[in-house]
Amino acid sequence: MLKTLLTLGLIGLLAAALLSSVHLATRDRIASEQQRQALATLNQLVPESGYDNELIEDRFSAWISGLSSPSTIYRARMESEPVALLADVTTPDGYSGDIRLLVGIEPDGEVIGVRILEHRETPGLGDKIELKRTDWLRQFTGKSLGAPPAEAWAADRRGGAFDTLSSATITSAAVIGAVRNVLAWYSANRDNAFELEAQSSASSSGSEDKGKQ
Repeated sequence: MLKTLLTLGLIGLLAAALLSSVHLATRDRIASEQQRQALATLNQLVPESGYDNELIEDRFSAWISGLSSPSTIYRARMESEPVALLADVTTPDGYSGDIRLLVGIEPDGEVIGVRILEHRETPGLGDKIELKRTDWLRQFTGKSLGAPPAEAWAADRRGGAFDTLSSATITSAAVIGAVRNVLAWYSANRDNAFELEAQSSASSSGSEDKGKQ
């Protein structure tokens, strides 16, 4: 009996050591692939030729009113000059829950573009927020908090200036509101948004820089 227990214990230790070795061997590869995918998404709004800094590393966390926090803010620069701010944010106001999106903003506060990263909206209705399904997201490009005015940042079915997806008013309103909230945050933090110290992966999960909004 003792010999059997010792054998089982040894097998367990060997299995644990093997699993640990596999984890260590694949951890860097997984992290590298995740970084590659994140960069590819960011480059949809700001092409590689448009900046010369380490975009993935030049980031910080911020609390943005009306959005699930913290949000991750990336900054693109060319020869140290600001090129774009890219906000990875999540709104809790979708019809089926959270909608995660990427909002690109030029230094003057104009929207470069918007991309949907994750959602659980209804297929055939709310999923039309995806750019591969419709061009609905393109209506934000070139807009800013003053054009249209802040009070007009709402779905047209709710008296606003933005088109509403058919049978998806709640989904439409959630995305419009999220973009508006990012612009409001940037308007209040424009003076220091490109000056804040970048945070590493470790520090991003700890203390976050809280914006004014």
